[in-house]
Amino acid sequence: MKYKYFVPLMISAVIGLGLGAFGLVDRLLHGLNSTALTSYIPWGLWVAFYLFFLGLSAGAFLVTIMTYVLGMKQFEQIGPLSAFVVLVALICEVQFILLDLGQLHRAFYQFFISPSFSSLLTWMFVLFNAMLVIYALKTFFLIRGDLMSWSKDESKGALRGVYRLLALGGSSYTEEMRAKDMHKVHILAKISLPVGLIFYGTNGAFFAILLSRPVWNSAMTPLLFVVAALLSGGALITFLTYIFRRSDPLTPDGVCYEDQLCLDLGKIILFLLIVFLGLEAMQFFVGYQTATLAIVTSLDLIVFGPNWWVFWIVHLLVGSLIPLVLLLFLRHNVKAVVLACFLIFATFISVRYNFVIPDLAVYKLEGLESIFYHPRLRTDYLPNLNEWLVSVWVISTGLLVTLLGTRYLPLFNNNGGSHHA
Repeated sequence: MKYKYFVPLMISAVIGLGLGAFGLVDRLLHGLNSTALTSYIPWGLWVAFYLFFLGLSAGAFLVTIMTYVLGMKQFEQIGPLSAFVVLVALICEVQFILLDLGQLHRAFYQFFISPSFSSLLTWMFVLFNAMLVIYALKTFFLIRGDLMSWSKDESKGALRGVYRLLALGGSSYTEEMRAKDMHKVHILAKISLPVGLIFYGTNGAFFAILLSRPVWNSAMTPLLFVVAALLSGGALITFLTYIFRRSDPLTPDGVCYEDQLCLDLGKIILFLLIVFLGLEAMQFFVGYQTATLAIVTSLDLIVFGPNWWVFWIVHLLVGSLIPLVLLLFLRHNVKAVVLACFLIFATFISVRYNFVIPDLAVYKLEGLESIFYHPRLRTDYLPNLNEWLVSVWVISTGLLVTLLGTRYLPLFNNNGGSHHA
């Protein structure tokens, strides 16, 4: 890691936790009354961020599948980092969705005492926990050998005991143990392939089955979810691969192996970006062709509404057109590829926001807005300070865990990868 960034990023994470704590305490004390949510818009900024982090986990998931299922050896060096990123993203997304629940404590027992296996929500809960367990085990088996080595390293000081605890004991790591661990990693990767695809598809299906939401209610929604998730998460992994790269001592003036990884990942991101934009264009084309009032009104809110700039400037210009040009015409320039990937994942929250809010912001019965008037019976939703502060808190926890993990866990060595990856 470029450690010169560690201190300022840690300071940013701590400040974010401090500021976000005010919003978190307000949310825990007063529930959803502290938010700008209404009866007609029960899902807001936190659900958009949930979908955003869902996508970030999918990109890291894609890399682990390419490495340990498809056998693409060039990605082995970032395998442990990718598995760890899946864990961090899962932790962030579950925080957002729990805080969005009115009675968040029920999530800790309701699925166990009265599960409904005909409900997609139950399957989302089951699949989420399956992903969490799979990637916790996968990360452990990928770094166990290094943990044992670090537990005997005098230079690690007081952390040696922590590494010994994380390695679950053991004093030596043999070649036979390494082979067994990698065998387990490949098995877990094969299990995670169907589990992950169903998990990401189920999240899309959860929106697609809602008949009263015509833009969501489409067979294309689960597919769009999977492609969007792989695109945004893959862009994040490409960016992290560059940030955590190591110079090649044999060719200090040339493109190091990790830079070549970024170029290879850039080709995949370009393909996913083109597919995603194509699917998005089809969604708008079909929606407008139906001439259905509710669908057209929802789409008009995205492209012509008060937040038109989120779609045209943040998403299409900054998050799509500029990256597309960079990936097409500067695909051999690693810095251009990494910049394109940064713009994609950093602006992808606009895609999630435009997916969640506009379809909720349309009155489904004509004249409904004139029958009763109350601030909680309006569709003019704008995230308030509490929602932003809570979001800052959750994002800061993810940043803090990422920084500590990449600094103090053996996710890569001087060559950019795990010793036994």
